[in-house]
Amino acid sequence: YFTIIFENDEGKQYKHNQLVPPYKYDFQEKQLIELVTRLGIKLNLPSLDFDTDELIGKPCHLVLKWKFNNDEGKYFTDFSFIKPYKNGDGIVNKPIPKDEKMKAEENGDNNQSKDSLSNESNPFANANGPIDISDDDLPF
Repeated sequence: YFTIIFENDEGKQYKHNQLVPPYKYDFQEKQLIELVTRLGIKLNLPSLDFDTDELIGKPCHLVLKWKFNNDEGKYFTDFSFIKPYKNGDGIVNKPIPKDEKMKAEENGDNNQSKDSLSNESNPFANANGPIDISDDDLPF
């Protein structure tokens, strides 16, 4: 693969690793064709090669989408597609702000783990002092 670094007018960067042939799956080939042709770069067929120097400084609209990461319990931006740049368009390349549902989902997942330590099903949640365990019950 090769890495393309997209940068907006604020200097914020987004990295995208683009797979190159040979491909295991058809969608990988389709992604390369779509990426290069939307940028207006000539793609040589059937080899699917092109002059990578043409990528440098190429204006485009990078469309990002939010994707939820279950392991971390939060959303991150993921590359969706590129829209061709037309003369006169402003280049922004900013993700759409999280909506209230997304924020609540992130906060809800984070609060769940905190609540589980203080809820009534936890026998140690309301202990105001030492926990009474006899020495006979201790394994050491």
